[in-house]
Amino acid sequence: MVRDRTASALCAAAVALLAGACGGAPKAVPHMTAADVVGRWTSDCGSTLTVEADRSFTVRDFPVDYALVSGTVKRLPAGHGTWYLYAGAGATPQTFDLKIGEEFYDLDYVRRGDSIALRTVLGDPGDNRWCEFSRRSRA
Repeated sequence: MVRDRTASALCAAAVALLAGACGGAPKAVPHMTAADVVGRWTSDCGSTLTVEADRSFTVRDFPVDYALVSGTVKRLPAGHGTWYLYAGAGATPQTFDLKIGEEFYDLDYVRRGDSIALRTVLGDPGDNRWCEFSRRSRA
């Protein structure tokens, strides 16, 4: 019993030291609202996304798939549709969802310093290829 408590205390101390060495635990992404996503977003892959308060949006060069063999990104040259905030449940995180025609595309929220970015996976999620959108201005 004493050995278990000692091991637990040592593990807790190691976690605290590692967290301190790494700048502490990462800040959680806050619950996002409509006001948090309205505005113009640009991506690191050359796309733009304009989100309106009336739940409509327009995109240019939106990435929808990635071919690992050729290294090419399949894009929608332009599109518009309706956006949704998916609340998430349990271990499933909240997402920002775009509906273009009959297709849905979900974007994850990620923290970048003191701001939030939107990120969409390119191709297989296991390949860790992403297109990340940051907001340049608020509407």
